[in-house]
Amino acid sequence: MTAQNDTEYEEATPDMEEYDTGADEFDADENTEQDSAAIWSRFGDSDLPALPKMAAVNRAATAGAEAGLPPEFATALAHAAVDPSELRSLLRRPTRVNIAGGVIEAIDLDLYVPGLVPLPTNNRTMEKRVYPAAGANGHAGPLTGPRSASGATTTLWIEGGDVSHVQDETERAREFILANNNLRESIAARGIAMPVNVVFFELRHRDGEPSMPLLGTADGSSRITNAQQVLGLTDPQTHYHYPTNRDDYRRFIGTISEADPDALRPAARKRLIRQRNALITPARVFLRFTPTREGYDYARAVNAFVGMLHVDPPRPWSQTGKLEAMAEAVLEVLRGADVLDDPVHDYLAGLLTPEQAEDEGLPVERDEQAAFVLAALLREQHRDLVNRGIQDVTAKKSVSPGRRTDVIAELALRATRSIATTLDTKDPERQRAERMRAPYLRTARLARYGKVEWTVTGRSPEELLEAALEELRADSSCSHSNLGLWVNRLELAAIAQYHLTAWGGLKREVMGDTEADKRGPQQILESMLSDDQGLRLLAQAIIDGRAGTHPRRLSESGDYQRGVRDLYGVWEENPSGTPMPIEDAWLRYEVYPTGAALPRPVTPPNETPRMKATRLKSQIAQYIEQVNLDVEELANVEEAQGGPLLDKEGWAKPNELLSHLMNAHSQISYWTRVAERQMTRSNG
Repeated sequence: MTAQNDTEYEEATPDMEEYDTGADEFDADENTEQDSAAIWSRFGDSDLPALPKMAAVNRAATAGAEAGLPPEFATALAHAAVDPSELRSLLRRPTRVNIAGGVIEAIDLDLYVPGLVPLPTNNRTMEKRVYPAAGANGHAGPLTGPRSASGATTTLWIEGGDVSHVQDETERAREFILANNNLRESIAARGIAMPVNVVFFELRHRDGEPSMPLLGTADGSSRITNAQQVLGLTDPQTHYHYPTNRDDYRRFIGTISEADPDALRPAARKRLIRQRNALITPARVFLRFTPTREGYDYARAVNAFVGMLHVDPPRPWSQTGKLEAMAEAVLEVLRGADVLDDPVHDYLAGLLTPEQAEDEGLPVERDEQAAFVLAALLREQHRDLVNRGIQDVTAKKSVSPGRRTDVIAELALRATRSIATTLDTKDPERQRAERMRAPYLRTARLARYGKVEWTVTGRSPEELLEAALEELRADSSCSHSNLGLWVNRLELAAIAQYHLTAWGGLKREVMGDTEADKRGPQQILESMLSDDQGLRLLAQAIIDGRAGTHPRRLSESGDYQRGVRDLYGVWEENPSGTPMPIEDAWLRYEVYPTGAALPRPVTPPNETPRMKATRLKSQIAQYIEQVNLDVEELANVEEAQGGPLLDKEGWAKPNELLSHLMNAHSQISYWTRVAERQMTRSNG
């Protein structure tokens, strides 16, 4: 099999991490034994491979060093190998795998799970990371990396402040994976079937504590995390104890591999069988990276390789995780091209605290932070570099404008998402942060953001409004298009969109209803930049949003519009009422109408959460049934000469549609399992 075919096989093979539904629940306290014939297990009742003799381990370590591996890498790999003699043979004939920017030499063999750690910067957990830019107390921020030296190398490095910082972040990642990708019972019953991808890295500490040489899973972190949970291992053991105390490491493996299940009582036998299944994993170990294209180093290549497996199907991360992974790649490309210096790179990446950002003369207001990212990365002259970063971690031959903007906008919200992660799920600020994501990404697609050289100047909303109004008047009197007459309005818009999307003043366009206004929020924002009232509303959104209140409506003359709510919660104008909030429907159908009919409220007054859930489930069922009927009808459409039309023409590029369907399927499947567990508990 060629290296190219190897890569294609990896991408096309189903991954337990993504496709295991966790349906095979296993009750550790249950006294009845599972039927061993009913569940496939990698080793079954056969003996596990014997723990290698130290002489064989030492010979393998020597062979690794002779093959050009650093001594620490060679030693860690020799101790992790289930069969050191096989390792020695494989080191003489590694497989060459072509990946983005270069070639990786790799070998395939079985490794002991206690000899591995999940890469602590696993992108699967990115949406839950708390970055320094959030200014959250008690959070040191994510670990740095992975990084690597330029040129041919064998080693990555990841850095933390100190040991406690590393353990906090690894525990946060472990908890996230166990809660969101629970594979424990599957692995306990069957073992790890698909190979994990393993790299060697140094875990460094900024406080001067010695580095730890470790083997980490660049891909497969969920499987290793769950397997170690079955084994009862914790982070201090795997990251700090076993790499320095090989006697304890070998003793732990020996208690599992050398124990006789038939000599144990039923409960202990069951526990041992679970641990036997979780003890060993197939692995592809990356030995060495050699660049073949300028600008690529080992870290960037590994990030690209893992992204190819997870950013696009069949092994997806969450939508936020995908965009975050692409954003990281974009920042690395821009830094490698000397577009960003280190302080600006770290600021855009959310790695500077508000105090550090202020010292660098960079914005610290949350809305200005987000706008700064848009201003810096949406520029047309950076388009090719941004595309290159996105293509590093996807299988796409080209990058659509929407995908490019979504990546940048997701990065703009990194600090906001970080602070929201630290808040209670019922906290209004967290709820606003979660609601604003989709409309914010859409609003950032305003085409003018990328066509005009604008910046974030730190002016007050009042100063920005005055400059924007003067700019509008000058533009109105100008007989030809002048991009220079947009810099103030775009700065005002970029800062205001943060608050309008957070408070519901701008929402995503309606889908499915043919009579509703189909304009995207970026189109509504474009209209707001064309008249005095729109500019005043944008400034008011900043003022109110920074004060923590819903942005209020202003009339064309700049006065507050007052009103009262009806039974359905809809505002009606009333001079004696309170200032009314800026709402998406008001902007769409009253201030900047296109003639589309205003949808009347369908939510009954005083609807309870359970009533709302029932109504939405019924609507979704109807939509899915209609989609199924439409697909069946589409399959039967025949061309003039006979035969199914789509069987001949196909359906070009339905990628975004398929992504929506997969996300919906994943969410509904999860809710189904929750309901099944609840039913099991009720029946018990």
